[in-house]
Amino acid sequence: MPANWLEWVAGEVKPTVAIRHDHNFIALKLAKGSGLLEERVPPDRFDASVLETWLGQCGLRRDQVMIGIELPGDCFFVRDIRVPKTALEALPRILEQEIARRTPFQLADIWHDGVAVPDAKLDVQTVQHWIARKDLAETRFRELGLEAKDIDFIAAKDSSGQVIPVIRLRAPVLKDPPWVRQLTRYLIAASIGVVLIGLAALEWTETLVANGLEASLAEASELARGAGAADPAARLFAMRADVGVLDVWDELSRILPDHTFVSETRIVDGHVKMSGFSADAARLVRLIDQSPLFFGAKLTSDIRTDTTEQKDHFAISFNLRTTQALGALKTRRAGS
Repeated sequence: MPANWLEWVAGEVKPTVAIRHDHNFIALKLAKGSGLLEERVPPDRFDASVLETWLGQCGLRRDQVMIGIELPGDCFFVRDIRVPKTALEALPRILEQEIARRTPFQLADIWHDGVAVPDAKLDVQTVQHWIARKDLAETRFRELGLEAKDIDFIAAKDSSGQVIPVIRLRAPVLKDPPWVRQLTRYLIAASIGVVLIGLAALEWTETLVANGLEASLAEASELARGAGAADPAARLFAMRADVGVLDVWDELSRILPDHTFVSETRIVDGHVKMSGFSADAARLVRLIDQSPLFFGAKLTSDIRTDTTEQKDHFAISFNLRTTQALGALKTRRAGS
């Protein structure tokens, strides 16, 4: 997990331990999200092992905290520089150039870092450049029974007397805590559960569709058997899925006026397109819609008068109703 995400989720940064001489004692101050913890140890009894033992009593390991040493002001060389806010990402390189051009120090002999002075109103940021000689700082470390490899940052008091980290010897490395690993396992388990639920829902939906189709087929079979008991031709019709071409022509012959004749007809997937000539083409749409076999009749082009035929040329499309409608039509014809 990225460090800034972890800080946002946990609401705290990595705990820090500040170590300093306090008269006849070595003062340890642990700062973490739950508050401050302090401890004092006599100088002759303090070393790295004592520090790790105290951290263990606080429920922490060495790799879970940042260790810092507070040095007195005479161990530092401090200077202010002005840096545009847009150039703050390149601050390490800028500070190195400042060391080489404007100070008598060599980079190999010092530790240095920059502390920005917050000011949101200005486009140019003031940065305090803190420089500490390695030989002087390491002497202070040895007085505490520590070495440079045991230290993560160097702290000092600013102009207001507040102790702040001013030089980072190494960047903080935030490792994912146990709750992150546990949360990851929960998320993996939840993902597997979602996939299984999705598969079960898909199978359930397919079962419902299959059952619906079976019910429809069973109902159609019953209708076919019932129709066959009265009329074998009706039984054959009930078993068919589409209305036949002959049925369409038969119905068109019945409803179209004598002054109308059809020149072209196309029947595809229950949809009919028809063109021809008629003395009253505008009335044909209503006649076709009145048929129990057809619906949705409409003109597909403008009605034009044909001078040769002395009639209106028309193009109409309409849809076929279900086979039940055809059955009702045949029953009505048989009754008439």
